[in-house]
Amino acid sequence: MAKHKLMSGILLVFLCFNSVAQLPNTDIWLLDIKKDNNKIELSNPINITNRKGYDNQPAFSPDGKYLLYTSVKEDNQSDIYKYDLTTKSISQFTKTTVSEYSPTFMPDGKNISVVMVEKDSTQRLWKYPLSGGPANALTPDIDSIGYHCWMNADSIALIMITNPPTLEIANIKTQKHKIIAKDVGRCMTSLSLGTLDYIQKKDSVTFNLCNFDKNKKDIIKDFYKLPSEDFAFLLFTEPTYITGKGSKVNASFLFQKKDKVLLDLANKNIHKITRIAVSKDGLHLAIVAE
Repeated sequence: MAKHKLMSGILLVFLCFNSVAQLPNTDIWLLDIKKDNNKIELSNPINITNRKGYDNQPAFSPDGKYLLYTSVKEDNQSDIYKYDLTTKSISQFTKTTVSEYSPTFMPDGKNISVVMVEKDSTQRLWKYPLSGGPANALTPDIDSIGYHCWMNADSIALIMITNPPTLEIANIKTQKHKIIAKDVGRCMTSLSLGTLDYIQKKDSVTFNLCNFDKNKKDIIKDFYKLPSEDFAFLLFTEPTYITGKGSKVNASFLFQKKDKVLLDLANKNIHKITRIAVSKDGLHLAIVAE
């Protein structure tokens, strides 16, 4: 099995999941998105987890009816939970003796993939059927995975726990993987088959968007500087990326080359926004905040 040397210190806190004590106290907030008269408006912020502890990594279902997220309860066990947007109810999706993180809907529409921290601290990708049932290993030969993003049915982008963090592209069928970039952020998105937007970190405060096209084997480097490393894409009149910085939710408009504050949530006692997710229909936004 291919092994990557695990890091220590702050990067270990950032990417590695085996130490629950290091996880921050975070909540997931849900907001409505309205796009009208060439404007984006955010409204109705609701704390859907609202408890002390780690609730993070939200992912909307393709139909936008629910979201999955990672939660660590009082037993210090990390599992995947489900929030129904219609009933506003929460149910547990996984209940295992290992820890699952980063729920991600797979291209087949029938499964989700997760980063599983196994009993020996190996971090590989596993898949769970949405209809229920046992998990199966997706990357039996690839260890030390921090985050992942599907590019198509066979190709997956991986942020590896290396020093510095590396972006690799892996083939699920062959288990072959190769490094595409180094010094990368944790956030990625695939807007079309075979392409990937990711963050190149120049330093601790510079987060540049880059694009990798697997079909052309080409990288467009540093085409836009974002306010923060966590982002989500919103389909609008022009390419628009949503980020959070401090208590503010921002929109970056690529054609206009400008950033705009959409909403300041300081009055909700929010001080630090990190992870961002947008539903595929563009109607809802999920943020993770401390």
